[in-house]
Amino acid sequence: MKALATLDGFMDRIRDAARESPAHQQIGKFLSDHLREASFMSAAELAREADVSQASVTRFCHTMGFRGFSEFIGSLQDMVREEWRAPERMIYLRPSLPADADPLLAQEIANLEGLPEILDSEAMNRLVDYVSTSTRVILAGARISGTLIPYTAYCLGKIRGGVEIATPGTVLWDNLALDRVENTVIVGWVFSRYARILLEWMQDAAQNGVRIAALTDRFMSPVMAFADPVVVIPVANASLFDSYAAPMFVANYLVRQVAQRLPDVATRLEELEARDRRLDAYGSRSPGKPKE
Repeated sequence: MKALATLDGFMDRIRDAARESPAHQQIGKFLSDHLREASFMSAAELAREADVSQASVTRFCHTMGFRGFSEFIGSLQDMVREEWRAPERMIYLRPSLPADADPLLAQEIANLEGLPEILDSEAMNRLVDYVSTSTRVILAGARISGTLIPYTAYCLGKIRGGVEIATPGTVLWDNLALDRVENTVIVGWVFSRYARILLEWMQDAAQNGVRIAALTDRFMSPVMAFADPVVVIPVANASLFDSYAAPMFVANYLVRQVAQRLPDVATRLEELEARDRRLDAYGSRSPGKPKE
């Protein structure tokens, strides 16, 4: 099937499929009038709302060029999810599906199954190279994307120096344009709904000569216009807020691959471990003697 790059193209495909039969026409009309609402529905719910059989819904998806309803609804969600509002996502709290068919779990499993191809991509290999060889690595994000960064920064900081975090309101965020940028890479975490403040900050840095790489959730992401490499990682959206199991896996993989390219990582980790022991950083499982 030819990739659908725009919502207009998706609607054209719906209109074409609606011409096939009276049942298809009913489905097409409902989708045309309630596209965003339909992105939250199961096949049975769509069939009920369009007053057709569930088999007709399946045939409609096939006519559009999808392998089935799951592929259709995934493509639809990818098209319209930027318009979703948090209150609308309350729909995912409904106990309408059996425990073994939780949509969030199904999406995450599918996302994780697709990771081998992503991890073996040229974009991923170049990202590892940049993070391994740059003197300064800045992890940047805003809003929900910014919450993903501390874990990666903590782990990268264990194996190498020069790792920094830039989020709105930090000193680095406000003053990067005044800093020297030689051998610096910014790795942006740019996930839907694509915070404007993050995109503008990264684009400004790119115009000032800073190398920009990014992690994002789809090939239509606006960060594609100025970042290179860009690693595209699917995000699960069948919940109140997007779920980032696959991006967090990629973050851990990135740290591991960078560690393999750095000299003296073992020595650095041993020194950090010795410091932690000296500072008694972790609790002991043994009760020990009570302090007097």
